[in-house]
Amino acid sequence: MTKQEFDEISAHPTAVITAPAGHGKTEMIVDMVEHFDGRQLLLTHTHAGVDSLQKRLNTRKIPKSKYAVSTIAAFCTRWCMSYRNTAAIDTSLSPYKTKSETDQYYAQFYTGTKQLFQHDWLGRVLQSSYSGIIVDEYQDCLQAHHEIFQEMGRYLPIRVLGDPLQGIFSFSRQPLVNWDDLGYYKVEVETFPWRWINTNPALGQYLGDVRRALWPTLSGAQCTLNVGSCSGLVGLIHPQRFNLYSMLSELKDYQSVLYITKWEPQQRDFCLKHPGIFQVDEKQECEDLYKYAESFSNLGGSELYLSVLNFESHCKTNINAELGSYKERLGKNSFDFGRIKKHKEFGELLVGIQDCDKYEAALQILDWIEKTPVFKFHRRELHNEMIRSLKYAKEHDISVLEAAQHIRKDPALQKRYHNFKFLSSRTLLSKGLEFDCVIIDMTDPLSAKEFYVAMTRAMRKIYIISPSSTLELSP
Repeated sequence: MTKQEFDEISAHPTAVITAPAGHGKTEMIVDMVEHFDGRQLLLTHTHAGVDSLQKRLNTRKIPKSKYAVSTIAAFCTRWCMSYRNTAAIDTSLSPYKTKSETDQYYAQFYTGTKQLFQHDWLGRVLQSSYSGIIVDEYQDCLQAHHEIFQEMGRYLPIRVLGDPLQGIFSFSRQPLVNWDDLGYYKVEVETFPWRWINTNPALGQYLGDVRRALWPTLSGAQCTLNVGSCSGLVGLIHPQRFNLYSMLSELKDYQSVLYITKWEPQQRDFCLKHPGIFQVDEKQECEDLYKYAESFSNLGGSELYLSVLNFESHCKTNINAELGSYKERLGKNSFDFGRIKKHKEFGELLVGIQDCDKYEAALQILDWIEKTPVFKFHRRELHNEMIRSLKYAKEHDISVLEAAQHIRKDPALQKRYHNFKFLSSRTLLSKGLEFDCVIIDMTDPLSAKEFYVAMTRAMRKIYIISPSSTLELSP
């Protein structure tokens, strides 16, 4: 950022900066932390966003005394729990029970935080801790978040960054902020497609053209985009001619490949058709994990073993074909596997673990299946999370369901699985991540915002699966 840009930002109690994907918003935040006096509070929505900021701050060797970085949810939770009476927090609610109660649990922290900063004495506490607030990805803020920052802005300067074309988190019942009516001073900052400077500069420039073409959709207009004239940057594949296996010789040269589609069933189906290659990017609220974790908690003996095999049929191929006879015997509450010729060692394992702790028995079954080459993963994250749940349940003497809910919902226990070389995902899950190559399935068209987010995940090459080079994109 230039001195003139810093001066303009500093001259106003609020500032909003609009910048496209890959155009250096994270670097701008680090610049501001380095440039401004005092300690800045850095807030964003996801733990991946926190990690990205922290890595960039570390790379630039910014002293930790200059900043604190957190998710918005964690910040609100921490302050509300510190002043729970003032925030009117209901401590009887739990984030580990029903979805309805979980929603109530988290919603109260946003209401509570707004209530906290309506008190000037807490505003003075905030002022004693920080000299300014910087919020990233502001286009994803709910109106409730915005109201919190308006209260906090009475005590400290607020600088926010974002891109309205990436505002895709509209699944909440609460409305997103209106980017054109934030009430913040707008600062024009010069940007550049830095994300692609060392990988494919021409792609970065092309995505700038795509952005300009899509911009009218923010006002509700339909957009027609022709992707057939960008030779070497975007490959167009007709759905009837798409064959992943014929592309593998090229795709293997990329360090990371993302397949992105609109709906969860399509996402899973793609992995099932290409097992051992593409893995499902699981959503945080993983119903299949919770469903079988509850089953493992309540069952024992042959019923438990059958449930483990049914679970693994969601994670790996060939379970029913290779172990169907065992499932049939277990379904009859029988351990008489003498006549089964396939995988005799598996029958011996099932007989041998009958006296084990039931969670240990489940772990041994999962371990045997994982090590047997005839089975191929298409949902490795789901499999690994069940293993983590079983181990956590054993260590803490709780049910597997409780353990699964803890490891998925507690930020300190969550694990990132985006390092698969071949990942099948959706825009909501992959936003903020980068991949060498992105395959966008437009057979069920994405919206304009979803399409822009999908396109800008790619660092080197984009493939679009579509029957036509002319795409009709809705707002």
